[in-house]
Amino acid sequence: MNNVDKIKNKIAQGKLVKGFFLSMADTMVSEIAGFVGYDYVWIDAEHGPLDRQEIFHHIMTAQGAGCCAFVRVPEANPAMMKAILDMGPDGIIFPFVNNKEIAECAVKSCAYPIDGGIRGQGPIRAIKYGLEDEGEYLANAYQKVYKVMQIETMEGYENLDEIMAVGGIDSIFIGAADLARSIADPSPAGKAKLDQVYDDICTRVRDKGLSLGAAIGPSAEDAQRVTGKGVQWVVFGQDSKVLALGLKANLEALKDF
Repeated sequence: MNNVDKIKNKIAQGKLVKGFFLSMADTMVSEIAGFVGYDYVWIDAEHGPLDRQEIFHHIMTAQGAGCCAFVRVPEANPAMMKAILDMGPDGIIFPFVNNKEIAECAVKSCAYPIDGGIRGQGPIRAIKYGLEDEGEYLANAYQKVYKVMQIETMEGYENLDEIMAVGGIDSIFIGAADLARSIADPSPAGKAKLDQVYDDICTRVRDKGLSLGAAIGPSAEDAQRVTGKGVQWVVFGQDSKVLALGLKANLEALKDF
């Protein structure tokens, strides 16, 4: 059920890990992504209108189709995290990690007290509803959750070293869109600053030995650009946008009839 080792192994082999961003409730999206061959789906509970039950069904469907299920939560909230972790996702993405305190809270919310965390016990689906040994799960659960911190503000960038020093973090993801909003300068100088900050994050994350993720466009050129900077896993394509553009193209094919 848990496929996070597939992600880690692919990164270790120098292969690019590819994910699809979804916010729609219908789990057919997760299943199609898995059948197509994506490594993971990015289940967006931060901006997407997904409730707990819909997140649960996306996790089940994605894993059943052979890919990993990463959930981006709204914030590092231990009380909210318990139910999501008990669903058995492969990874958790924490947005707006602006300082070490947020990073520490995020990591602790994913760990039981035996690993220095504050996660409450009640794994449910994570132990296949009791068919697997709960004690064994408790001993290994911390390593089975890929913990991702998003750096998407100048505050997060300025505190990057302190954030990365927090034990238990598996990866840093660059939120370039919000980072640009944080710089708040649409001029060429602002774009140059964003590029400089982006490149510096890449260098420092890889030097630290953490894996590095980023969003890209669906093109070989964009993939080449970010992998050249050290990015190891990407998300590209969004369900609602792919559907909208596909429907538009479908209709325009017959616009003259």
